[in-house]
Amino acid sequence: MKLKDFDINGVLTSPWALWAISVTLSVIMWVYVTGMEEAENITRKFSCPLEYRGLDSQAILREKLSEVDVELRGSEEDMLRLDYTSVKAYVDARNLIPGKKYTVNINIEQPSRITLVSCFPSQATLDIVRQVTRLMTVETVLPQNIPEGYYIEGVEIIPKDVGIKGAEDDLAKVGSVRVTPSIAELQKGDELLIPVKFEQSEPFDGTVAIEPAQVRFRAQLVRGLPRKRVPVNVRLAGKLDPDYEVRSIVTDPSEVQVEGKADDLKMIEAVDTEVIDVSLMNSDRVIVVPLKRPDNEDVSISSTSSVKVSINLTEAHAEKMIANVPVELHGTDKPQNWTCEPPSVIVTIEGKPSMIAGFDADSAKLTAYVDMNNIFMTPVTLPVVTEMLSSDLFRVIRVEPQSVTVNLNEINED
Repeated sequence: MKLKDFDINGVLTSPWALWAISVTLSVIMWVYVTGMEEAENITRKFSCPLEYRGLDSQAILREKLSEVDVELRGSEEDMLRLDYTSVKAYVDARNLIPGKKYTVNINIEQPSRITLVSCFPSQATLDIVRQVTRLMTVETVLPQNIPEGYYIEGVEIIPKDVGIKGAEDDLAKVGSVRVTPSIAELQKGDELLIPVKFEQSEPFDGTVAIEPAQVRFRAQLVRGLPRKRVPVNVRLAGKLDPDYEVRSIVTDPSEVQVEGKADDLKMIEAVDTEVIDVSLMNSDRVIVVPLKRPDNEDVSISSTSSVKVSINLTEAHAEKMIANVPVELHGTDKPQNWTCEPPSVIVTIEGKPSMIAGFDADSAKLTAYVDMNNIFMTPVTLPVVTEMLSSDLFRVIRVEPQSVTVNLNEINED
């Protein structure tokens, strides 16, 4: 084919040629516009705090991730006006159960005209444990270098109890909470604000907090022998009237102060009264009783030499079981036509110990029966009722079994 025979106008005006030209122009325009947009946009990288949303109030996280690296893209104008506090990184911790580990996605919230390029890391591992609070009494650890001839008295801690908060298994490692004032602080004699510390058996896996972290501490550094307050122990001898028993024993005062060397005072747990004879006592009594001197002669009672003892009594009760009490059938004129299963019961009575030992069922006319009135169908289960004389001295407290089954015998009509 000769060149002059080639119809270039026909080629250029063909549908395929027009399609190819339009596609080429579109690609060129897209590359141009995209290049312009990319040239106008800028990126920024920064650290963003990580939030944990929906976490149960009774749960805490171990080794939690505190922040992530975020990269954003936008126009130079939008990026210059970007408030970085409006960018939020968070994980959704709703419905996650303590005691398990989860791997969850990290979500990013940013202004609508800003584009997220990347977030590193993109996932977080959540080790969720249950948080508990335990109430513990604050102990005082006194310094070892107290000057000779001095001792500490009037120790007061406000509040006496503090809460420790953390994971359950971490709190199990806490043995005690304590304050440790120094000699210099005690010598000032002023009220102190001292941090509370805990004694632990093993290192914690997480964080354990004390609330409040500080307590008010008062004490006095006093010259003389150390003193200590200990409870009063009442000593009784003899046997009460058998119909009575001790309900309570109250001493006034309930504690006394003893004085001696520190090592000797450690061995004193209580101060005894002289022996009180309660033989045949049958009413409440108030007695002034001397205190017995401690066995260690180097320890003395410095506050008082006697206490008032109130002995309060209550009536004693004893029980007795009466076996094989026959069950009578009341309300029928022909008891021989009926059977009772079981035919007898065990009745337990209660009364004063001095009376219960001599109880006689026949003399007291103790009876057990069931009411057969208005019984039309058999077999039937009926409750057992008891009666006896001297009900003011004794009372029935238990019947075993509480009910019996009554049935009509078969009657032969010959």
